[in-house]
Amino acid sequence: MPMPLPTPNTLSRRSSLLATCLLAACSPFSTHAPPSGVVVPSHFSQAPAGEASGLSAWWRAWNDPALTLAIENALKANPDLRIARDHILQAEATQAVARSTLGPTLGITGNIAGGGMDWRNPYNLPARDAGTDGHLAGLAATWEPDLFGGRHAETKAAHALVLAEQARLHGVQMAIAADVATNYVQVQSLRKQLALLEDSLVTLGRLKTYAQARFDAGQAVLSDIQSVDEKINTLRARRPLLETAVNTSLRRMAILAGQAPENATVAVSVTPLATPPAPTGDMPDTVLRRRPDVAAAEDLVSARLYHLKSTKTDLLPRFGLQFFGGDGRLRFDGIPGLSGTGGLVALTSYLPIFTSGRIHARIAAADAQLDEAVATYDKTLLSALADVENAYEARTSEDQRIQELSAALKQSQANGAAARGLYEGGQRTLHDILEARLDTLSVENTLTQAVAQQQIATITLSYALGGGWH
Repeated sequence: MPMPLPTPNTLSRRSSLLATCLLAACSPFSTHAPPSGVVVPSHFSQAPAGEASGLSAWWRAWNDPALTLAIENALKANPDLRIARDHILQAEATQAVARSTLGPTLGITGNIAGGGMDWRNPYNLPARDAGTDGHLAGLAATWEPDLFGGRHAETKAAHALVLAEQARLHGVQMAIAADVATNYVQVQSLRKQLALLEDSLVTLGRLKTYAQARFDAGQAVLSDIQSVDEKINTLRARRPLLETAVNTSLRRMAILAGQAPENATVAVSVTPLATPPAPTGDMPDTVLRRRPDVAAAEDLVSARLYHLKSTKTDLLPRFGLQFFGGDGRLRFDGIPGLSGTGGLVALTSYLPIFTSGRIHARIAAADAQLDEAVATYDKTLLSALADVENAYEARTSEDQRIQELSAALKQSQANGAAARGLYEGGQRTLHDILEARLDTLSVENTLTQAVAQQQIATITLSYALGGGWH
């Protein structure tokens, strides 16, 4: 049975519906991002109570001009910052391209042609080798209205990618500041460890001299001297490792400041850093809003969502306007030339019917990209929360460790003073005093390393809380 023709009333209703959709720029597709699966806690379990700390330039709280200068120089000249800024420029250029599709396109066209013809007719035309030439020039314009919002969605997606690149720039700034400060701390700590190593070698040298004298007097055996030699050689073996570590950190600081490592001019103060209190008072939601990696992941979700919306509009009809106006002339040898000026206006439309599944495949890919972006966002949230908890716990454990080591150092110093008093009273030997001195130097060296770890944990905590950019 043949399909009945639509009645005038049916046609009228369809035209009205189409006009309503076009005027409202509506889309039959409802597109939403999958919800995040992360439940943000109300507070950090490892964080101490207190008022919120200022973290935009946290390194200034360390009150070390050399550290501040090193970080701020790196924030001016680091190559990674240049790369990040170039990524922003690229994203902004892509956004400009996407925005340009919303407006009309204008252009000037021109054509010149010439050739010959061999006529097959009897109307007094040249039989062969007739010359032909012509030209056409004019103004062409095209415009495709974004009735269903696909191009606007792509423009918003491009803008979201610009925001993501800006957030990544802030993340690079944070990482550079933390990297410089960490290496600065390591240089100070390693230099102090080298100084303690030299003190220990001097003490061991005195101990060896004492053991040699006792051996010469028949009061000690050769193994006593060999035992001291073993300790001396062990300490000397540590020296090149410490020196290499110092130079490695100095080269790293030079590279971060955009300098050649062979000509490093980074200054490190000889005055030991005083570790500031741990930052307090920041709630998880505040930290997550501050962290650039979270912001970049969120912007990526927005970009993927807008891209999916744009891709879905490929299933809808497209309409366009075209205009051409120009002047042209056509001439054949033996025939009067033809010339004229005019214009053409056209309304175009296109509705995809069969594309071998290409459009649906692009939609499926865009949908998977959106789901991936949400999963990446969740992963970033979890990593950020774990970073803060781990950094708080590391700082707390180092505080406790330093407290115990400080008590051990005081006890060791007291033991050394007692041994010295007993030696002066004739109840202890010089060997006892030197061994006590070596014990004190060993505890002080361990404490020096613990202080460096406490300071690095503080830097890591400031970084984890999203500090380091304005």
